[in-house]
Parts: sequence; structure tokens; C-alpha cells
Amino acid sequence: MMSETKEPYVVKRKVTTGDIDVHPNECAVIVNYTVQAWIMNDNEYPILGEKKQMQKIIKIKSLSANSDISELAKELVDKCKLIHPSRINDVEQQLYYLQKRKMSMCGGDPDKHTLKKQMIQIQENKFEEEAYIEKLDDYISLLYEDMDDKIRSTRLLLQLVKVPENMEILLGDELFVSALARVLREDGKKSLELVTNIIYIFFCFSNYSIYHPIITSQKIGDMCLKIADQEISREKIWKEDLENLKIKYQQNTENTQLAKNLEHENKKFQSLLQKQDQLLFILFHLLLNLAEDLTIEVKMLKRDVIKYLVFLLDRKLPQLLVVIITFLKKLSVFKDNKQEFLELSNEFLPKILKLLQPENSSLFNIILRLLINLSHDQEIRTLMVKYGFIPKICELIQVKQNYTYIIQLLYQLSIDDKNKFAFSYTDIIPTIMKMILETKGDRVDVDLIALGINLACNIKCAECMCEDHGIKFLMKRALKTHDPLLLKMIRNISMHEGPTKMLFLDYIDDIMLLLEKSLKTPDLLVELLGILSNLTIEEFDWAKLTDTYHLLELIASQLQEVCVNSKTLASAQDNKELKSLGDSDYSYYEEKNSSSENQLSEDDDVTLQYVVLLGTMSNDEGIAPKVIEMDIIPLLITLMICKEEDDEIILQIIYAIYQFLLHESTRTVLLIQTHIVSYLIDLLYDRNVKIREMCDTCLDIIAETNDEWVIKIRQQRFQWHNSEWLRLMANTLGMEEDPGDGMMNEEVLEYNTRGWKGREYDDEYDENSMFDSSDDDNYNDEEERMRRIYGELNVPDDDYSV
Repeated sequence: MMSETKEPYVVKRKVTTGDIDVHPNECAVIVNYTVQAWIMNDNEYPILGEKKQMQKIIKIKSLSANSDISELAKELVDKCKLIHPSRINDVEQQLYYLQKRKMSMCGGDPDKHTLKKQMIQIQENKFEEEAYIEKLDDYISLLYEDMDDKIRSTRLLLQLVKVPENMEILLGDELFVSALARVLREDGKKSLELVTNIIYIFFCFSNYSIYHPIITSQKIGDMCLKIADQEISREKIWKEDLENLKIKYQQNTENTQLAKNLEHENKKFQSLLQKQDQLLFILFHLLLNLAEDLTIEVKMLKRDVIKYLVFLLDRKLPQLLVVIITFLKKLSVFKDNKQEFLELSNEFLPKILKLLQPENSSLFNIILRLLINLSHDQEIRTLMVKYGFIPKICELIQVKQNYTYIIQLLYQLSIDDKNKFAFSYTDIIPTIMKMILETKGDRVDVDLIALGINLACNIKCAECMCEDHGIKFLMKRALKTHDPLLLKMIRNISMHEGPTKMLFLDYIDDIMLLLEKSLKTPDLLVELLGILSNLTIEEFDWAKLTDTYHLLELIASQLQEVCVNSKTLASAQDNKELKSLGDSDYSYYEEKNSSSENQLSEDDDVTLQYVVLLGTMSNDEGIAPKVIEMDIIPLLITLMICKEEDDEIILQIIYAIYQFLLHESTRTVLLIQTHIVSYLIDLLYDRNVKIREMCDTCLDIIAETNDEWVIKIRQQRFQWHNSEWLRLMANTLGMEEDPGDGMMNEEVLEYNTRGWKGREYDDEYDENSMFDSSDDDNYNDEEERMRRIYGELNVPDDDYSV
């Protein structure tokens, strides 16, 4: 018998991906694809073929307002083999559309979306009977019967109100709202289920702002707050009863009946708390919706709503906690509520710290945003540090989903200098350094680098940053990317005394080369000059650096340019003839003048850093000959007059002058070629205490190094104090004799008489703080000579001897 042979067949299949769309109703992505199948014979010839259109629905469960669309799209492409990696942009576009659609369903508020998503479906699908809108009158009539009928009525009405199409019909019945409000008011204390059902009905209406006036007209918000107070009081009573029972059992542990009663009461307590949580969730969600109207929110605040919310923070139901934190976050936006948060901080902050867990992403996200709002207040920041928020938040920095909020909160906590030390006792510094150095692109994330800048101001944190060659990697990245914020962080590290400052000696040449390339980039220039200014290192050869990179020439050129620009602008502003020009010409002048002022304002930061650098360099006496050669000292004096309204620049100029007074060659130039003593005496009456102190120190140095200047300083101080009287007497008597013994010319006397334009002087400044009493005879001779010339003078009460 011949055996029958079967021809071998092979099935081949080809899958082609088509369009990627979003699901019309669900939070899902639809991948359309085509499957083609052929049956092939042994010669690979298709015998039979079929083509079929198919879809794959991918549900996106984790999509929210804070989701990283790029990361989510990448994850979806990795898991779904139907989508080729080249189509990741299409996936991102669909996810973005899906996210926007999801948010629009909740009015664009991500918190509302979270609340809606977590809404408890109380007793859903557990009703014994189905409700029909046609029987509305019958259901309302049940509200006037006994308790069981009222509960049954509210169940049926709750079914109806969950259908949005029924809302207009329900509100069209005149008795519907008033009857429910009456039952809630009269029987609210009698049944937890009844109250929950009625509040739920009003909550459904509160989701639509158009129905808020109807709810508030029945004073539902007021009743909700009363119910909240009532339920909180109940919980306290339940806890007290349970604690009393526990004490009895601990006193008699052998009593089995007490043990059974304790177990029964504990289960009963937990059951009641669970039902109460459901009520409180709906109740505060209703209040949150009504608080969209700020006038209603203010009324709630007067009724201590924050106190109720804080008390409930130790509840276990996640949905209730989300509502509470969302409500607190909304209230934290307003500065007026700060005081109440402070008063409740001992209860509030420990509870929040305990809830700060990343397991519940929605709750975790809202808590971080609440803390960011509150951290704008300095007192609350201090309390947050006190309760240990910094170590806790530093542990959470690796949570990618809320990375931005975590960094922003850490930044807020790092603002206060007294809080920065707390960061050095955590592992956050190495983590921040790693994030900065591994950042792709030329610019580090602004929040991250801002945190680094703040922490670099603390010496302990700065030392941590320098560990494991940290400064080497920071400098390498900064020199490559030219990131001004990264350079600001490096500048803050360089300002600390000790070993960290010495680390920068290896990068002086790199800094100078970058500085030469950045002369037209103020942001970079300010930071590079700042780093150099911080290098107050003994034995550092500034003269050699100056010769190598022409640093003093650069400083002199900048100071000269600023002085010329300032004089030009001042001259133009004082030109009275401009007012006689036509309107168009005058408008053009004003516009041009405004532009010049803005430019000068931008250059002031650079000018300040040049002056600070000059003060640092003047520690090295080796630069003194070069300073004299380039006429930098007269430029400083001119700049001091031009920038008379800028206290910081004036202070730094005086410090540079102080340094130059310590060197004989530059001191000689200051005393002979400038009126430095007159200017310093003038500034002794400035309202800025630091300026007064620096002037006092400079005058002491002048008096100590040259005896001739002791008498001259006395004379100038005397003339400054009596300048107006001296001028008046000179004009009255018509005398031309110089009252300063040749010390002060007319220009300086005029300068001292009118004072510095724009500066303020302290009339109550105590001159006794400057001079000791000696050489009284010389002074008396001078006073007698002046009296003979001008008559009785207004002599200050203090001594003027050094």
C-alpha cells in the first residue's frame, strides 16, 4: 500500500504599523497595524493569502499634568514592539494631546484632575433599586417620611444626580434643593449615611461653577463646616472612649471579656473612621470647589477651616489627604494666611513631614508644591529646617517624577545663611555636583545651579564641593561651556579663606585667557573678575600677572571709559538749553539719554568688579610703580565723584585708596596730586556706616605717616564744619583771604560747601570717635587766628587733635 505524502506548507506573516491615535474616551493610545499572512508551498510560492486591519489599545495609567511626556513616550516605545523608535515624535504628540484633553476635562487644573480621578464612588452598584428620573416627585416626597425613607430617597436621588443630563431637570423642581437642605439641617446628626448622601448630591453640583449660587443660597458651606466640627468632635470622643478601655485592660490583662470588648471596640472605631473619612472627603471637596470664589474662601478662613484641615492630616485615606493638601496649598498662596500656618506649625509640620513619601505620587506632588508656597516665608523656612525637612528632602532628590519641585524646595531652604550648614551633613552635595557635571548641553538647569550657587556661599558646603577634584571638573566644564551661572558658583567657592582658595592658583592662566575673550560679555566678565578679586592670597605675585596679561592697562582703560561716559551724561542732563528745543528733538534726546543711562547701569556691575580687583591687587606693593605710571589713582578719584550715588562703588574705591595709602609711593601721589583728605572728610558725614569707618581708618593712616597732615586734617575738618558760616562771612566782609592757610582752594571750598550731589549725610555723626586729644596749643592758635579774621565761629564741641 502506497503511503500518502503531504506537501509541506509554510506560513509567513508581515506586520505593518499604521497611524497612532488617541482613544476617543479613555486615557489610552491606539496603534493601528496591518497583518498580512501567506501560506507558501515548498517552492516559496504563495498559495493563499489574507490581510487584516487590527488595533492595539495601550492604556496610559500614569499620565498626569506633571508627567514627563518625553520619558513616557520613550517608555511606551520600548515596551510596544509595534512602534518603531523612529516614530517617537508621533507618540509624544499624541501623549501631549491626551494630556491636554485630560486637563481640559478638569478646567485645566491638575489638582482637580487628581481629585476627580480619586473620587470615591460611595455605595455605587450597591443600591437595591434603580432610580428613574420620571419618579422624581416620589423620591422627594420620601424626604418627608421617617429616617429609613429619607436614606432611601437620598440614595435614589444620588443615582440621578450622577448623570449630568439630569441636573437641569432636578434643579427645575422647586422642592428638590430646599428639601435636601432642610433634611441636612434638621437630621444631620442622626445618620452618617444620610449626611454623606446629601453632601455627595451637592458635591456633584459643585463641580460646575454655574450651580455655586444655588448651593450657597442654601448655606450648604456653612452646614458643611458645622458637620466637619461635629465629626472631629465625635472622633475625639471615640478615641477617648477607646483609650479608657485600653487603660482598663492594661490594669487587668487576665480579663478575657475586657480583651474581647477592646477588640470589638477597636474594629468598630476603625469602621466608623472609614465611613467618616468618606464623608469628610466629599465634604471638603465640596468646600474646595466653593472656595473658587475668594469671598467665600475668606468666610471659610474666619471659620477656622485651616485648623480643621491640619487636624485631619493624620488620616489614612489617600483620597482624603489629597483633598486636604490641595485645599491647604490653595490657602498657602495668600500672605494673609501665613500667621495661621505659623500658629499651627507645631502640629502641621510634623504631620506633613510624615506624609512626605514618594509612594503616592499624586499626594507627594501636591505636598511638595504646598511646601514651596510656604517656604517663601522666612519664619516657616526656619521651622522647616528645625523639624528636619532638609535631610528628608535630600533623600528624595532621586525621585525623577517630581525632581523639579524637590530642587525648587531645596533652593528655597538654602536661601538663609543659617540654614546652609544643614546641607553639609547630608549626601546632597555630591549628588548636586554629579547632576551639574553630567548635564547635557552648555547650560545647567537654572533651579539646580541656583541651589549650587546658594550652597557654595557656605564654607563647609564649598569644601565638600572641592572634594574628589570637584573644583577641577567644575573649572573644566565652565571653561568649555562659558556658563555664567556656573562661574558664579565657582566664584562663591573662591571667596572662602583656607585651602579652597589655594586650589584656584592652578587655573589663573585659564581664567585670564577666558577673561580676555569675554570683555564684551558682561555676565561672564563680572564672574571672572569676581574670582580674581577673591584671591586674597599672601605672596601672590600680582605684578607678574599684570605684566603677563596687561591687567592694569585693562583696568585703567575701563575706568577711563566709565568716567568719560558719566561726565558726558551728567553734562547733557545739566544742559538747560535742551528745553528750548522742539518737541521732536527733545523726545529724541530723552530717548537717547535713557538708552545711555541703561547702558551705564549695566556697566556698573563690571566697574564695581574692576575696582574690587584693584583693591585686591593693591595688596602687592610691586604694582605700585605701574599704578603711578598709568595715572590710575586720579582715575579712582574722578570715578568716586562720578559714582557718588552708588554706595558700593564708593566703599570699594575707598578700600582701594586705603590699600594705596599703605605704600609710600602711592600715598605720596594721593596726598600731593589729589584732594583726597577733603573727600574723605566730606564722607565722614555719610549715612553709610561702613563708608564712615573706612574714611576714618584712611585719615588715621594719613595722620600717622606724616606729621604735617595732622594740622591740615584739623583745618579741613574745621572748615568743613563751618563752611557755610565762613562763606557767609567772606561775602559779608568782602574779604579775599583764603581761610584755609592755602590748604583748600576755591574749588574744594565750593565742593565742601554744597556737599556731594545726591548723597545723604548724618547730622548726628559723633566726631569724637575719630581723634584723641593732643596738640591743643596748635589748634587754639589756629582758632584765635580765624576769630581775628571772621569774628566768633561755630566751633564744634569735640577735640580736633590726633
